[in-house]
Amino acid sequence: MIFKQIKAGHAENFAYLIADEASKEAIIVDPSFDPAKVLQIAKEYSLTIKYLINTHDHYDHTDGNDYILTETEAKLLDIKGGEEINLGSVKLKIIATPGHSEDSVCILVDGKLLTGDTLFVGSVGRVWSEKDAKEQFKSLQKLMQLPDTIQVYPGHDYGDKPVSTIGIEKKTNPYLQCKDFAQFWRLRQG
Repeated sequence: MIFKQIKAGHAENFAYLIADEASKEAIIVDPSFDPAKVLQIAKEYSLTIKYLINTHDHYDHTDGNDYILTETEAKLLDIKGGEEINLGSVKLKIIATPGHSEDSVCILVDGKLLTGDTLFVGSVGRVWSEKDAKEQFKSLQKLMQLPDTIQVYPGHDYGDKPVSTIGIEKKTNPYLQCKDFAQFWRLRQG
C-alpha cells in the first residue's frame, strides 16, 4: 500500500493519498486547499485516481474536490458508516462518527485511522451544540474500542506531531479521559 499524508493549504489541513501498489489505483481523501500538490504526488507514483472521498462536508476539506474531478476520472463517493471500499488489495472501512458534523466519518485502512475533524492529536473537533457534543462523545467512545496500536491520522495538523495512536490519545488527550458525558461537556465549554 502507498499511503501519503500531505499538508494541504493554509488551515493546517491534511489531505491523504492511498493506493494499491500492484494495480496503481488510488483514492484521495479530503483534497482540501492544495489538490494540485496531491495530484503531483500521485503522478510521481504513476497512480490512477479512482475515487475521491471526504471525511465530512466542511469546505476546508472539500475545497479541492472540483479540481480533482475535473483533472482526473475519479468518482466522488458518498460514503456512510459500515461501508467498505476496495482498491485492489487495499480495503478501507468507513466508521460513522457524527458530532463535529452530522456526516463525519473516520476511515480505517491497514492499521491507520483517518479521523478527519472527529479526533485530533491531543484534541477533538469543534461542535456547535450540546446535542452535537453528545454525538461526538459517543463517536469518540466508539474509536476508543479500537486497538491501541491503531495509528491516528487527523484532518488538521493541530497537535504537537502529525500522527498519534489510539493508545497514546487515550493516555494524553483530555477529551478521551472524560468518564462520562457531563465531564466531557464541561471540558467542551472550557
